[in-house]
Amino acid sequence: MVVLDRAVDVGSLKRVAAVLLGAAPVVGMATYLGVDAVWTALAGVDAEVLAAVAGTAVVILVLRGVALWTVLDVLGYRTPVTRALSAYAATVAVSTVVPGGQAGGAPVNGYLVSQTGEADYEDGITAVVCVAALSNAAVALFGLLGVGYLLATTTGRSGVLTLAVLNTVLFGVAAIALGGLWRVRDTAVALVTAALASAGRAAVVIPRVSPPEPETIEAAVSRFGDAIARLRDVTPRQAAVLVVTMGAAHALTVLALWVSFTAVGEPVSVGVILAVIPAGVATAIVPTPGGFGSIEVALVGLLAAGTSASLQTTSAAVLVYQTTTTGFMLLVGCGVLAVMLTVGLVDGARLRSV
Repeated sequence: MVVLDRAVDVGSLKRVAAVLLGAAPVVGMATYLGVDAVWTALAGVDAEVLAAVAGTAVVILVLRGVALWTVLDVLGYRTPVTRALSAYAATVAVSTVVPGGQAGGAPVNGYLVSQTGEADYEDGITAVVCVAALSNAAVALFGLLGVGYLLATTTGRSGVLTLAVLNTVLFGVAAIALGGLWRVRDTAVALVTAALASAGRAAVVIPRVSPPEPETIEAAVSRFGDAIARLRDVTPRQAAVLVVTMGAAHALTVLALWVSFTAVGEPVSVGVILAVIPAGVATAIVPTPGGFGSIEVALVGLLAAGTSASLQTTSAAVLVYQTTTTGFMLLVGCGVLAVMLTVGLVDGARLRSV
């Protein structure tokens, strides 16, 4: 009988389970639709189109990297733009492979940004969260434009319109909640400090767990609160840069998905794409690596419901889009992260412990 060693990396097992969980809906969808039918739809895609969409992904990376550089500037760090771009590329790789996407990868991404930008850890997390919030705000605003277009032109089917409105409302509620949280941020910081301190006291009874002292927790939360407060120092020029870069990045994301549909011979309304993308983003909270599986199924289902394209054609278009954008960004991010580790810009041992 084989006895499992206690030294088995439980974290690795969790990651494998998360990948399998994310692959399950994709495999199920491919089985249901038929791999041959999807492959037939992909057969006519030109290599030039794939290269163009991949090039769009690079521009999106650069624009969001500039946004990260600007946020670090607001926080008081004069980080070289090349370092900020590298840091953002690395955070994309992390967010793509960890469960929960941007939310799940925030602690690691905060460390990457802090090391690359020579910033405090709490400032690094603040910068990452700020860029993610601005990205989601752009998704919500463009989603509202898409819903308005569908309402004005009656383009799209009632099912996708209902879901699009629902998801956009959810984003709006989230924005209002964040605004309210900002107004009571001092109280929120105090509550988080108390909650973490209580959790630390409870963790004392867990074997091999050494919780930080309450004073350490309080100091860390206080630094995080100070970093958030410094965001108020944004200048009109910096705010304009953030609005333009994040807006242009999401516009290019919409363009990439539209081109992907055109590539498989099924042009669709830009309004439908604008309206359903928020639903795909919302599914990224599913605890699979980067929302893998849930995003694809959501996009395929909603776009097929809101257009005349078949499920097979929609699947092919989403596959083209995800492979040439998310997949390409993952390759670039992993390459950048490997260079960071090689040159010592990031400590691999500390990165694993975050």
